[in-house]
Order: sequence, then C-alpha cells, then structure tokens
Amino acid sequence: MSHRPTKIKTFVLSPHSADRMRERNISSTELREVLDHPDSVIEQGPKWIFAKSIEGRSDNKIAAVVIEKKEGLWVVITILVRFEVRK
Repeated sequence: MSHRPTKIKTFVLSPHSADRMRERNISSTELREVLDHPDSVIEQGPKWIFAKSIEGRSDNKIAAVVIEKKEGLWVVITILVRFEVRK
C-alpha cells in the first residue's frame, strides 16, 4: 500500500513516460522540478499525481503520475501537459 510521498528521491521512467517526455518536450530538469516542488499532489488509489506550473511553458500545468514500485522506488508511469483537476 502506498503512503503519501513526501519526497521522491529515487524514480525510474516507464517506457511510456519516456516517450511522453520526448513528445511533449519535457526535460529531466522540469520533471525533477515537478516531483521536488509540486503545486499539488493528488492521490488516486495507489497512484499519485504531482502537478506544477513551469515558468516559460505555454502548456502548463505539467503533471507526473507516479506509483511506488517498492519502498522508496517510484515509477513515473506517464507525464501530462495542460493538466486540470476534474470537478
């Protein structure tokens, strides 16, 4: 069972998320910024969504969906742009 992540120190990219980063021109520095200093963190079952507006990007907000693989190791399963919370 996942616990609310306070800081994601160790993560790996799924092949899908690596493809999305390339397609959406998201740098590893921007991803690290989203994970280290999110504007919001949302729990969705075992998954967590980290979202952040990145200065200089017109496709804000960037979101990374992560799941804990084992204690302390997180997998980024996808990366989104223009992220909005549905009400």
